[in-house]
Amino acid sequence: MPRPVAQFLERFVVPLVRGGEIHVGRPISAGELVQFSQDLAHASEPLVAADEARTAAVAELVVRPPSFVLDEDDLHIAAALHNLLFLEHPRVDSWMVPTGRLERVRETAQRFAARPRATDRYRLLARHGLLHNIFDITRTDLKIRWWTGSASYYGQPPPARLTRWKSLRRVSEETSKARYSDLLGDPDVEPIVGELLRLTPLTDLLSQPREGPPLDWDGAVVVLRDAELARAVAYHALRDASTEASLSAPARYAGAFERYLERNPPAEDVRAVASFLVHLNALIAVAESRDRDPDAPSPLLTSLLAPERAARRPRGLGTFFALPDALRKVDPVLAMPPGILEDDRFARRWKRHRKQVRDALSDAVRDNLTSRLRKALAL
Repeated sequence: MPRPVAQFLERFVVPLVRGGEIHVGRPISAGELVQFSQDLAHASEPLVAADEARTAAVAELVVRPPSFVLDEDDLHIAAALHNLLFLEHPRVDSWMVPTGRLERVRETAQRFAARPRATDRYRLLARHGLLHNIFDITRTDLKIRWWTGSASYYGQPPPARLTRWKSLRRVSEETSKARYSDLLGDPDVEPIVGELLRLTPLTDLLSQPREGPPLDWDGAVVVLRDAELARAVAYHALRDASTEASLSAPARYAGAFERYLERNPPAEDVRAVASFLVHLNALIAVAESRDRDPDAPSPLLTSLLAPERAARRPRGLGTFFALPDALRKVDPVLAMPPGILEDDRFARRWKRHRKQVRDALSDAVRDNLTSRLRKALAL
């Protein structure tokens, strides 16, 4: 019996966006998705709820969120994620789904995810509103033991009879959380997750997963062409620039930039990403100028760039800090954050940071990056 689109919206899409308990049912077929699209206008109540939740999510990023209307594009993306989660459904084995059918479910999810990349502000925000919780999806698993046996329940409540008379039956409960690596980190599934993230680059830039597909600047550079969105990403990336952990996002961005340069991207896109990374460097310096002698060494840089930490340094962090100096030999204008020399404290702090980085990193790091930038920018 075909399920109505309203049920899919209520049980999966709305809690996916708003937060709450999402329900993963049988996989959605291509034909069923077509029917969902045709019936979407008749599911006004959950549709409005999903769009209001999306607006609330993006209101934290922009001053005036657009009015969203959930459409066929959103349904495709939501259905792709639903089917990927089905592949890790705890009851798949008990349902004895044939391996060939699971492969078809995976292929269907991949087809659903084959959407055009976002090229405009509305689509960037709409897709982020839909998938902004993707790395926060968890499943609560429960293992129950009693005096004569035990049972495990994955993402589902146990029968009430198993938890009765706890003292008499010596019932104990042990809960655990299945997270990204358990739900979407399978080697056969994660490449499709990567396709979904390429559809919503704003989500990819704003997430800081310890696991997951690498950032792809090919699709994400479009975010940097919108000043308000680029500002939101920068502030999110440096929410607390005084701690080492806060630099995981800049390191990830710069590590992705290293890979990006290998693919001969358009020069204007290289400039956009490089300028953004220089801006993040400037924000770190500016943040320290408020409560520190502008000419004193940065404790943050001293710790992060210590020689004994080189092997344990996050990939991309050296590139991130070396980039302004490498750019100075290629494009001095791009290497200097606009306006930073107009304030004496900012200018002094920026110069101190640059000297500290040059003293800490080898010339080989900077020279290699300079060479790659010169080639990418055809200079």
